[in-house]
Amino acid sequence: MTEPIIRQVRAEDAGELAALWHRAFGDPAELARAFLAELPALGGGVCAEEGGKLLGAAYAVTDFTLEDRRAAYLYAIGVLPEARGRGLGKRLTKAAAALGRELGADLVCTLPANAPLYPWYEKLIGVRCALCRREERIESRPGVKPLPLSPEAYGLRREELLRGKPHVTVGPAALRYEKENCRCFGGDLYAVGAGIAAAYPDEGETRIRELLAPAGEDAHALAATLGAHLGTERVLLLSAAAEGHPYLAADVPLPSHLIWNLTLD
Repeated sequence: MTEPIIRQVRAEDAGELAALWHRAFGDPAELARAFLAELPALGGGVCAEEGGKLLGAAYAVTDFTLEDRRAAYLYAIGVLPEARGRGLGKRLTKAAAALGRELGADLVCTLPANAPLYPWYEKLIGVRCALCRREERIESRPGVKPLPLSPEAYGLRREELLRGKPHVTVGPAALRYEKENCRCFGGDLYAVGAGIAAAYPDEGETRIRELLAPAGEDAHALAATLGAHLGTERVLLLSAAAEGHPYLAADVPLPSHLIWNLTLD
């Protein structure tokens, strides 16, 4: 058996990459196609190929900036079930991190799927838990009606709400994909009251991946409104915290209250 080669993804790989994504993660194929359509503005990817067949892929999303530093966020690292156990995940992860650096990133980060993977990633590419987040569950109740926002409008409002706070700026390609990600699961990017939110229903509750509100606005009331709008009895609100559930792993220290939230997960 020949050793699989690791190479950068090409535009003509899109169909096979979307099918691979669906098999590896179970996500709808249209979500993978939406992501791939944003390359290279979103970043780049690498794949493992053997005998003309793609066995796995990994991506470095570089449409994130922290002040003057660009981040490479390793995303959608997946290998086909029949090709697992051959070390391809390790090779793809290392190659994606290297590609992120080639694309101009100053730091590399990723979101491990579960706790045992944090030491695995640290040993492999030198990242360790750098951010935590808090999880709150809130009962849904009707309130002000959330209104869908375009990625451009969401980005502008986001920067206004985060002015003066340590935060990661999410670029236009990442926001376009973020909207498709939420919409694919029945949600959207929303204006809610004087705030904004990225949310979708997930297994009987509304998952709010970002909720930003100005001082004086009741964020919990806005969260409850989103739950009612999306037809769930309760809401899972995820927010940045100095302590809590391990979140992002990075190869450099990050401010403990850094607001990122939109890591495409």
